[in-house]
Amino acid sequence: MRVILFILGLGLALDGLYCGYTGSMNIGEMLIVADGVFLLIWAAFYDAFRSKKFLRFLKTAFSVCMAVFIAYSIAICAIGVMNNYTSGEDYVIVLGASLKNNEPGDVLKTRLDTAAKYLEGNKHAKVIVSGARDKNSSMTEARSMANYLIAGGIDEGRVLLEESAFSTYENFLNSRDAVADGKAVFVTSEFHVLRSAMMADICGIKNATHIGARTPWYRLPVCCARELLAQVYAFRYYFR
Repeated sequence: MRVILFILGLGLALDGLYCGYTGSMNIGEMLIVADGVFLLIWAAFYDAFRSKKFLRFLKTAFSVCMAVFIAYSIAICAIGVMNNYTSGEDYVIVLGASLKNNEPGDVLKTRLDTAAKYLEGNKHAKVIVSGARDKNSSMTEARSMANYLIAGGIDEGRVLLEESAFSTYENFLNSRDAVADGKAVFVTSEFHVLRSAMMADICGIKNATHIGARTPWYRLPVCCARELLAQVYAFRYYFR
């Protein structure tokens, strides 16, 4: 058991650090690193965690939290891959994610590649790329996304930019008027679909369909950790 804890702890810690290094060290990355460090400490002081009352309590609390996190992650990812698009929508809303050196990161690339594939099969649809500029970039997410799609062969005339959204709620709120005359499908990562569908409905984009882009496996722990916290924070919108 001690060896298993050590391997899991080392894997999580390295995963969080790698995602932070290749992206940005945000709360999701820090949580995964912290989980990994806790498991490494548990492995190092395995006997103490069995005999000391306080450490037994910490072990139990951590195990319960991890069980909830794993169950939630599996559920949202399973929901996220249940695509319901019709291939006849008029607008594709692609939700932004963090950039690296003004270029789409791994997570955002999967969203854009998924959207491009849809657009190739639905030539009449226009695409709205949504996302503002974060503190680590000199370019908005929307502009970087547009550049990526155009470089990949999507006609510039089909690409609409929404460059002021700092959240999922604002992604949809700021895109609402643009899609009012047609049907919309949104593209985001599979772990993000559930909350996005709720936000689309709250913002008045009714009956929006969705396509869940597959996240690189090594990014999933960090992304799901961040998504769990974001879902808790989003409850303020649900009860307005």
